[in-house]
Amino acid sequence: MTSMFTPKPDRISVIVPTRDRPSDLADLLLTILDQGCLPFEVIIVDDSPAVTARRVVDSFMSRFESHNSTLKYVKGSGDGLTAARNLGVEISEGDAILFLDDDTLLDPNIVSSLTTFLRDNPIAIGVQPNIVSLTEDCDDLSLAKKLQNAIYKVFLLEYYEKNKLTVRRSGATVFPSVLTRVISTQRLSGCCCCYKLEVFSELRFDTNLKRWGPGEDLDFSYRVFKMHPRSLYAVPHPKLIHKLSRKARLPTKLLVNMTTIYRSYVFFKDIYEGSMLNLMAFLGAMSGNLIVTVGGLIVKRKSRSEWFALIYLLESYATVLRHLRNIRMGRLDFFNKNL
Repeated sequence: MTSMFTPKPDRISVIVPTRDRPSDLADLLLTILDQGCLPFEVIIVDDSPAVTARRVVDSFMSRFESHNSTLKYVKGSGDGLTAARNLGVEISEGDAILFLDDDTLLDPNIVSSLTTFLRDNPIAIGVQPNIVSLTEDCDDLSLAKKLQNAIYKVFLLEYYEKNKLTVRRSGATVFPSVLTRVISTQRLSGCCCCYKLEVFSELRFDTNLKRWGPGEDLDFSYRVFKMHPRSLYAVPHPKLIHKLSRKARLPTKLLVNMTTIYRSYVFFKDIYEGSMLNLMAFLGAMSGNLIVTVGGLIVKRKSRSEWFALIYLLESYATVLRHLRNIRMGRLDFFNKNL
């Protein structure tokens, strides 16, 4: 089934959820101001316990106004990334919505490039640019990285492959190691993704996924893909830099538990579909994750304190097994009530 969406977006709304990263947010806003054509509006949804983004937005307000772009500030509920995105959607007024993480940096013309792509490709519902990380260059993998990539591929985990962005049976993603052409994808990455507004008449981000909500981008975009195959795309130019900021990160124990529980939830919600092959792949990936974690601790000679990550991982597996029925039924209160 192809997409039935045929609008030609001319105005783009940018939605940026943020939490306790005022300096990262300021860096991002500077790169938005450097766009050849600024977005129609930029909506900052501040999910911080204190309103740390308010001063940043106030300091940039007049600069956006001078470029005929509106910079809006709204206080989030504190429930996390998915709720913040949904709130941004509710108050947006554009024809398409570009979601950005607060620790990203834009190449010039990225906004107009994504808008143009959606306008010129009626079948397209969503698109992302070429996303690169400051902490890892996948364009030129070292021998060690190539070996790690091969191991992750065997164990049904996330790995990199040229011009590919797909979802494995296990729920893991194959990310593009290098992107040299426009590709049709099965999902989009959450740090930068652009959708036509009409998709939100059908779908919203899942607020079961709290805080940074690991897996929220897979959940939303893969649901779009299943409803409208060949509607998601990635384009090679321009690029977006994802800084992967260390600021306002969750404690390791909480992050490990959240990642395991939420990704299990997303697997059973979106990918399992009653398939024993998918279930076996998922269980194989969980085993593989345990193996590569132990192997990494040994090979890299990690300190004793870093071995706690293994304990946290085992604890998270035990939690998933203990609450598997709740996870499959979409009841995550056993975990979320303590966040």
